[in-house]
Amino acid sequence: MLLDYLKGFIYQKTDLYRFVLFAKKFTDRQRAVISEEISFYNKLTAKEKRVFEHRVLRFIDSHTFVGREDLLVTERMQLLISCTAVMITFGYRRYLLSRFETILVYPEHYFSNITQQYHKGEANPTYKTLVFSWEDFEEGIKIEDDNLNLGIHEFTHAVHFSFLTESSYSARSFLKHYKLLLVSLTDKDAQKRLIKIGYLRDYAFENQYEFLSVLIEHFFETPEEFKAKLPNIYNRVKLMLNMNVADF
Repeated sequence: MLLDYLKGFIYQKTDLYRFVLFAKKFTDRQRAVISEEISFYNKLTAKEKRVFEHRVLRFIDSHTFVGREDLLVTERMQLLISCTAVMITFGYRRYLLSRFETILVYPEHYFSNITQQYHKGEANPTYKTLVFSWEDFEEGIKIEDDNLNLGIHEFTHAVHFSFLTESSYSARSFLKHYKLLLVSLTDKDAQKRLIKIGYLRDYAFENQYEFLSVLIEHFFETPEEFKAKLPNIYNRVKLMLNMNVADF
């Protein structure tokens, strides 16, 4: 456990966590899909793209994708879903989700027998399952600057739930900065200042979990505006994810 933590610290601080000896590679068709639809990928260096491709393909191999209501989960859907997960964890040595195994995809928003409500997505660590409405997931990718991205939102929950039960350097670093971020939510004066600025949507203040997911949506979708309007919070998120999207 201690050895894994020290290795993670060394790798993450020296950028060695992005070294892959025998990297999996996209096919030309897969690369064309991602180049057209994932702008994050296009901002990476050639070396970073190799690592990104390897991680996406490993993510696909490590999860079971299941279509609901007669939906066929295509290769493109698997790629876009996996790219979103890898994008969030790209700054870590640990990038696979330890608490999740299955990804369910519905054609559109679906009715949950558990909550008796319609949902667009959810992360359920008890059943090791992530659920998405494909219609809403795809819209989040197509519209890149409205700070509404279902995939980023639910995968942030998934990363958080996974790291809560890990002792890796990636998990400890994430949780340390997350706790410091919560000051902006739990301190009433700080929360009032945040609300007055009007940059974060109201849903961010529902609870500590939604606060985090909304922050990460903003971090990836409008990083320059985030950095300008909330520089201290942006810097904390940057440290938490170990990447600086605004400077890509």
